[in-house]
Amino acid sequence: MAQLLSTSDAARIIGVGTTSVKRWADTGLLDCVRTAGGHRRFTRDALDRFVRLQSHDEPVATEVDRWIDTLSSEMSHELALVRARNRLGSWRHVADELDPVLVELGHRWSAGELSIADEHILTERLSRALARISESLPLAPNAPTCLLACVESEGYTLGLSLAELCLREMGWASLWLGARTPAEAITERVRIDTRIRLVGLSATEACLDPTLLRRVVASVGAVCSERNVGLILGGRGPWPDAPSYGARLWGMDGFAKLEKHLRGTRGRRPAP
Repeated sequence: MAQLLSTSDAARIIGVGTTSVKRWADTGLLDCVRTAGGHRRFTRDALDRFVRLQSHDEPVATEVDRWIDTLSSEMSHELALVRARNRLGSWRHVADELDPVLVELGHRWSAGELSIADEHILTERLSRALARISESLPLAPNAPTCLLACVESEGYTLGLSLAELCLREMGWASLWLGARTPAEAITERVRIDTRIRLVGLSATEACLDPTLLRRVVASVGAVCSERNVGLILGGRGPWPDAPSYGARLWGMDGFAKLEKHLRGTRGRRPAP
């Protein structure tokens, strides 16, 4: 088996900073694998292949760059999303394409390439466009409901917005609790709302407290298990590697996994 190298090792071999390596990996330019804990690891072959490609002076502009240009413009962002849907065939595939855009915006802000105001403008434009499209998709009167919330230390909701769009496309309604939601508020709602068949929680890399996430999984998972309600843990935060209840969805194929999980959850009936 090929030796797996850390992000620091990869940065040293290529001759760049670790931020660049993370950005290239998260946007798909540099192949990587993930450990059970979500850490990036690289093979020497992947690094050599990446360096060879760049040595040919091939442009590194990707769909990520084009999306950021689109969000920076005054064009209709809803129209851009609809065009992407027509090109890719489903909203789930649009979400997969947009996921690394969110990562890149964070990298550019942390590297000083975007001001706080610029980052807020771009993410708000995308968030509003996603919300308008989600609300425009029809739902059956008896549609199952997924509660969507960020953990109490998390204020970044774009991942939830992408998940909501995927849910809506598959006929699910959403109950939006949004940013910085205490675990107690989530468990209370699950106990009293019999429409809820699934809970989706989000935590990004900005959440640096694995103890908090373990506590959230324990308390919310216990109530979901008791109520026969599904639980998914999304985002790149330090969730438990093997939660006692629920499914961990992360990485570039997280929305594909969400779609598969939804197909198996739709038939759930909450406990009386």
